[in-house]
Amino acid sequence: MPIMAPYLNIDMIEVLTTFHKAGWEQYGKRMVETFLAHWPMDIKLHLYCENVSPNLQDPRVVEHDIFDTCPQASDFIAQHNNDYNNGVRNGTRDFKYDAIKFCYKVFAQCHRIHNSTADTLLFIDADTVTFARPPIDEIQKLLPHDNLTAYIGRPNNKKLPFAETGFIMYNLKHPNIKNFAETFEDLYTTGKIFELEYQVDCYTYDTARRIIEQNHGAKSNDITGPEGLGKKHPFINTILGTFMDHLKGDDRKSKGKSNIEDFKDKVKTERTKQAYWK
Repeated sequence: MPIMAPYLNIDMIEVLTTFHKAGWEQYGKRMVETFLAHWPMDIKLHLYCENVSPNLQDPRVVEHDIFDTCPQASDFIAQHNNDYNNGVRNGTRDFKYDAIKFCYKVFAQCHRIHNSTADTLLFIDADTVTFARPPIDEIQKLLPHDNLTAYIGRPNNKKLPFAETGFIMYNLKHPNIKNFAETFEDLYTTGKIFELEYQVDCYTYDTARRIIEQNHGAKSNDITGPEGLGKKHPFINTILGTFMDHLKGDDRKSKGKSNIEDFKDKVKTERTKQAYWK
């Protein structure tokens, strides 16, 4: 059993993640265990589960069967599940065009936005590990009170010209947050996603966010700054890398950890002082 993190009065934050059965076994269980060990006890974790029931019986964890909770996901998959929409091009899968694999996290985020009573919602990928106590005050500063959302951008990255959606913050008190959720989900339920250049959720998130920014004058915060934090692994180069790791891709998952080479030089020296990164 994980050691419980100290109790803090932070009931205004909620976290959600998604995974399927294989993902739960490979990385999701570790994500939940390390979350419970390090995050404040007042922060609930919502699990949107595909064909698996962890049945954790922990008061901090809320489990959802994603097909029961988000029937739109079932409808979308039933209508569009084929090789092409799974990103297969010329016999090889390209994740940038995979509308099916990444739709679950979109429907889950939209459901949580519409149903949460928290002030702030965090989406965190299930292939993450929390190895230290999160600096909650600093995390909250990433999302100014008048901003709609905070995200990990990839400015100046021509190969991957969209956000890294392993971590997203939503301001649930923002006047346009429901507009965002409706716009995000509408890309899928109407099939507009297939008119976009890319179908990965990173691109659809950017698309929905920009629509709300343009139509409503909403502001958002790229936590990597105007110049970004590299093309390899921006997640761990942000403040998130001081307490979380993101096992992005098969290589990091099999290793169980990100690589020291993933850090930019200006970040590496400071990070490697932490026991986890040594």
